[in-house]
Amino acid sequence: MKTVISASRRTDIPAFYLNWLIERIKEGFVEVSNPFYPKQIKRVSLLPDDVEWIVFWSRNYGHFLKKRHYFQAYNLYFHFTILSPSPLEKSPMPLQRQLQQLEQLTQIYGAERINWRYDPLLFWQENGKIKTNFNEQEFAFLAKQAVALGLSKCTISVAHPYKKFEQRLKHKFPDSSLLPFDADIVHQTVQRLIEIADRYGLQVEACCSDFLLRHHKIKKAACINGHLLNTMGKNRVSVAHTPTREQCACTRSIDIGDYRKQPCYFGCLYCYANPKWR
Repeated sequence: MKTVISASRRTDIPAFYLNWLIERIKEGFVEVSNPFYPKQIKRVSLLPDDVEWIVFWSRNYGHFLKKRHYFQAYNLYFHFTILSPSPLEKSPMPLQRQLQQLEQLTQIYGAERINWRYDPLLFWQENGKIKTNFNEQEFAFLAKQAVALGLSKCTISVAHPYKKFEQRLKHKFPDSSLLPFDADIVHQTVQRLIEIADRYGLQVEACCSDFLLRHHKIKKAACINGHLLNTMGKNRVSVAHTPTREQCACTRSIDIGDYRKQPCYFGCLYCYANPKWR
């Protein structure tokens, strides 16, 4: 079976490191370090004979759209994060620019190869007031636009209050604190999100947030789904369940990129793939 390359959960390669990836493709391989043991490095082939799919993850496909011809030898799948901005993000993308890119991607590759991510949902308390990055009007607008372009689903998750996230939040916003990820306000917000999505015929899927599956219209997401890819590609890829973290439903892929050497300059405070606030 051929390989699925994930580019990547570790940093935003299309936005900031596409030239690096293009050079690695020209070389025919990339060296990948173990995120927990950086001295452990393996060489991964990028030859089209070995790779069937490249799955991209990004907030900004502007650079990619200008250089997409470098990737003609591969099947491509796109995770596109289009999310209402919040104070917990250093450099959010303008939504209108993202929608223009989404339209271009659907025209070139087809809507079936694009997944809209409205994640993660954030819930925190600041000076006694509960806040969230969920914007009902914007989500409804984005859902309507996505469906008009042919997209059929939206992936969500809830940011878990892991230790580094809590520390960063307290450092940057001393009067703020994270809410428990299973708080009542979380379920109330998600229920409203589902109602809006349902209005437009959009399926909602939950990534690594199984507690949301109590909402009967939410399905469990497999962000890299070998079964789905095999319906669209010429050569088969593995469908073995190979989770990257707890509650992950993804099938086998190889993540490239580096958390430390290739920082993501969007600077999202909540992102586990961003070692520190920049």
